[in-house]
Amino acid sequence: MQLQLALDRLGWSGQSAGTPDYSLHELRQRKLPWDRVVKGTHITNCWYQYFCSVNLYVRDGVVLREEQAGNYPPRTDGTPDFNPRGCQKGLCYPERLYDASRLKYPLKRVGQRGEGRWQRISWDQALDEIAEVLLETLVTEGPEVIHEARGTMGFLGSSQLAAVSLLDVLGVPRMDVNTDLGDDHQGAALTFGKAVFSDSADNWFHADVILIWGGNPAYTHIPNYHFIAEARYRGAQVVAIGPDYSASAIHADLWVPVNIGTDAALALGMAQVILEEGLYRADFVREQTDLPLLVREDSGRFLREADLKRGGRDDVLYLWDEARGLTEAPRKSLELHGLKPALEGAFTVDTLAGKVAVKPVFQRLKELLDRDYTPRQAGAICGVRPELIRRLARGVARARGVVNISTSNFSKFYHGDLIERAIILVFALCGHLGRRGASYNAFPMLTLDTAFGATERRGEHLLLGAAAADPRYAQWRLDGYTDEMVLYEYIRDAFARGKLRSSALTYLVHGGLLELSEQHNSWDPYLKRPVGDYLRESLANGWHGVSPPSDRTPKVVIAQGGNILRRVRASEQFLRSFLPKVRLLVTLDWRMSTTALYSDYVLPIATWYETDSLPWRASPISPFVVSNRKAVEPLYEARNEWETYFLIARKLQEKALARGITSYRDAQGQERRLDRLEKELSRDGLYLAEDEEAIARDVFLNATNVEQADWDEFREKGVLDYTGVGRDSRSIGNACDIQPGEPIVPLTWHTERKEPYPTLTRRIQFYIDHPWYLELGEALPVHKDPPRAGGDYPLCVTGGHARWSIHTCWTDQAVLLRLQRGEPILFMSREDALARGIEDGDRVEVFNDVAAFQVQAAVSPAVRPGQTIIYHAWENYQFPAWKHFQSVMPSPLNPIELAGGYFQLRPLVLTLTPGLSDRDTRVEVRRGPG
Repeated sequence: MQLQLALDRLGWSGQSAGTPDYSLHELRQRKLPWDRVVKGTHITNCWYQYFCSVNLYVRDGVVLREEQAGNYPPRTDGTPDFNPRGCQKGLCYPERLYDASRLKYPLKRVGQRGEGRWQRISWDQALDEIAEVLLETLVTEGPEVIHEARGTMGFLGSSQLAAVSLLDVLGVPRMDVNTDLGDDHQGAALTFGKAVFSDSADNWFHADVILIWGGNPAYTHIPNYHFIAEARYRGAQVVAIGPDYSASAIHADLWVPVNIGTDAALALGMAQVILEEGLYRADFVREQTDLPLLVREDSGRFLREADLKRGGRDDVLYLWDEARGLTEAPRKSLELHGLKPALEGAFTVDTLAGKVAVKPVFQRLKELLDRDYTPRQAGAICGVRPELIRRLARGVARARGVVNISTSNFSKFYHGDLIERAIILVFALCGHLGRRGASYNAFPMLTLDTAFGATERRGEHLLLGAAAADPRYAQWRLDGYTDEMVLYEYIRDAFARGKLRSSALTYLVHGGLLELSEQHNSWDPYLKRPVGDYLRESLANGWHGVSPPSDRTPKVVIAQGGNILRRVRASEQFLRSFLPKVRLLVTLDWRMSTTALYSDYVLPIATWYETDSLPWRASPISPFVVSNRKAVEPLYEARNEWETYFLIARKLQEKALARGITSYRDAQGQERRLDRLEKELSRDGLYLAEDEEAIARDVFLNATNVEQADWDEFREKGVLDYTGVGRDSRSIGNACDIQPGEPIVPLTWHTERKEPYPTLTRRIQFYIDHPWYLELGEALPVHKDPPRAGGDYPLCVTGGHARWSIHTCWTDQAVLLRLQRGEPILFMSREDALARGIEDGDRVEVFNDVAAFQVQAAVSPAVRPGQTIIYHAWENYQFPAWKHFQSVMPSPLNPIELAGGYFQLRPLVLTLTPGLSDRDTRVEVRRGPG
C-alpha cells in the first residue's frame, strides 16, 4: 500500500500502520518535520462560505497535516478581516486521503447492483467497456438518453470543464442540479428575476439588525460566524427566527419561535404593521418595486398597453401619477424623473373594452394584509405573540440597516417560494436593499468570468457574438435590456433548445417521484386539479422540458461530483423506479459512496490535494479566489477528472473509427462528429490529457474580474481578491461593483445606477399575474399551510446541515464521527419522546405512507413538540438495511413551479425549474428493534 510505503520512508512502521486512519494519528503525535508547505483548499463542503486557504505540510509524499493559512488580506475600512478561516469539517481532509473508503482501482460490478461484489479491472478495460456502451447508445438512441448525474463537487475547477466539454461535444443535455439540491431560491427569482445575489460576510458587521431567519450559521457558517459576534459587540441586534432553539438561537439577542413552515404568515404580519403604522420607505417603494403599478379589478391582471391601444405591448405597464394621472411606467431605468406614483386609491381608466377600475398593487397588498394578516391573525398561524410581531416589525423598520444570513432552507419547503417572497417584502418595504449594512441575500455565487472557457471571457464572448450576429440583440438594447438580461436570454435559449435541463424534473418523471405526487394529490388541498395536469400542460406549452423526454428513459448515467442515490428524496421509490431503466451507471469518485455502491463501473478519481486545480466558483460571502496546488501524487491508480474524461473521449473515438462510424445526429438534427472528439475536447490540441494545471492556469490568467498576478505568484500566495462580478450569467446577478478590501453590497446597480431588474415589470416584483398564480391565489405573497407530505401523521421532519458535515464526503469520516454519536440520529422533543415511551439513545422506527427507516433517537429540550430533526447528508449504508432517512420524503411536485410563458417565469440557471422539497414531510415515530 502506498501509504504504508510512505510511512516506512518516514521511519514509522508501527503495528497500526496497516490502518491508515490510526497510523496518521500516530504519525501526527510524533510531530515529524515537513519538507515543504503547499497552499491548498477544500473544493467544497460548505457551499456558502466556500474555500478556506490552508497550508498543507508534506513530507516524503505524505500530507502530514493542514492548518489555516491565515493569509486573507485585511479590510481597508476598519472592518474585521476574514482570518482565520477553517474548521474541523475541512481540516480533517488529510484523513480522507488515507482512510479505508478511498477507491484504489477501477472496479466492475459482478453481482447485483448494491450487492457489493466487484472485480478489479484495468483502466484500459474499464474505458473500453464504458466506451462500447456509450457508442452503441449514441448511434442507436442518441445523446438524449445519457444523463449527467452531477452534484456539488462537480461544479468546480477543471473537473467541471472536463465533464461539460465532453458532454457538450457529444450533445448530452447538461443538467442544472440546483433545484434538485433544494438550493434554488425560487421566491427571490420570482421577485428579482434572479436568484444569484449576496453580500460579503464583512457587510454583516455594518448592520443594525441581523436576521438569522431559516438558518443556523453557528453550524453552517463557522468561518464567518465571527462577523456576527463582532457585529453584536458593535451594537447590532441578532434575531434568530426558527422553530427549534438552535445553536444560533442560543447566541442571539432575540429568539422568535415560529411554527414549522409558517414564516410567510410571520413576515406578512410584520408587513401589515409596517404599512398600518406608516413605517415603510415610500420613496424606495415607488422607485424600486412594482407596488405603484396598476392592476385591473375585473381580471386581476396588470393594466397593459395592449388594454389601451390596438397592437399595444403586453410588457408596457402603467402607474397613476399624483399630478398627471395615468402614466406609462418607466422601463429602461428605475429613475422616476419627477413622477410621484400613487400608492393608494382606486381609479378608472378607459380601455379598448370600456371603463375599467384599477388599483395600485400597494393598495391591493394593504387590503390583503388588513383582511388576513393582522398580528392577531398572523400570530394564530405562526405561533408568535401579536405583541412580538409588532416589536419585530418596528425594530426592522426603524433600523438603519438589516441583513439576513443567507441559507437555502426555505427552498426545501413546498411553499418555500411564498415564504421567501413574504420575507423579501419586509426588506423592500423598509428599503433594506442595496446599501452597506442593508441587504437581502439569496444564492451566493461569484465566478471567474472564464468559468466555461479557459481561453475566453465567456460572458463577454456571448455579448460580443450577439452584437455581431444575433438580430435580436439590437432590439433588446433598444428595449433597455442590460447585460444581465441579455445573458439570461441566452441561458433560456439553452433550456429551450434542450441543451440545459432540470435534473429534478428527470427524477420526478423517471424516478417515480411524480407517481407519489399523483397518488396523493390530496397532500396539497389548495390544488384545483390533478398535479399531472399541470405538468402535461407545461410540457405541451414548451415552458419546461424533461431529459430524456417522458416517452423515453435514461439509459446511461455518468455520476461525477455528486451522489444522486443518496441525494434524491423518496430514495426507496427512486431506487425501484430509476435504476432498472439504466443500462450503464458509471461513477467517478475518490471514495465508495452510495451511488458508487450501486454502479456498474467505479473509476477512482484523485482527491483535491492530488490535483492542480482552480476553484473558479466562489461566493461573495468570502470574495476571494483561492489556489489549490497538488501536494502529493495520486494514490493507487487514481486519475484526475480532466484526464479521465479525455481518455473516455479518446477510447470512444478509437472504437467509432474502428467500426467506420464518423457521426450521428442529436434530437435537434445536429450532426455530432465522432472522428474528432479528441480534437474538440482538447481545443484543437491546446490541452492534452496531462494538462490539468494548464487549464487552471489559463482560466486564471484570462479572467478579468480577479486581482492580477503571475500564475506562480498566485499559487504561492494562495489568495487573491475578486475585483468585479464579471460577465458570467452565474455571477452577474450580484449587480454591484467590487472594491477589494471593502464589503460587497449586492444590487447597487439597481439602487444607485437605477438599472432595471430582469422582471416583467423591470422592478422588484411582488405581484405575479400569471394565470396559474391567479388560479392558485398566489399573485401576491400569501401564507399556505404546508402539505402533509407522506400522510396524516403528527410529527414534521425538519433538517439542515450538520455541525460536523455538509456533504456526504464527510459523514463517514472517523474523526468527525467521534465528535458526535458516530451514527445517524433523530432529534425529538422530550414531550414527544415521553408520549411514545422513547428514551435518549433508543433505536426508533420513523415511518409514514411512503417508507420507513430506523435511527437512534436523541431527546432534546431544544426541539419543539411536533418537530423531529435529522441533519443532512448521511449515507444510505449508515442506516439498517440501507433504508435512508430521505426514503420517507416524497417531495411532492408543486405545480406553480411549472408555470411559464411569462418574462421571468422561464427556466434560468440555478433556479426557476421545479425543485425537490423535504421540510414538509409528516411522520410517526415508535420504538424500534435493537
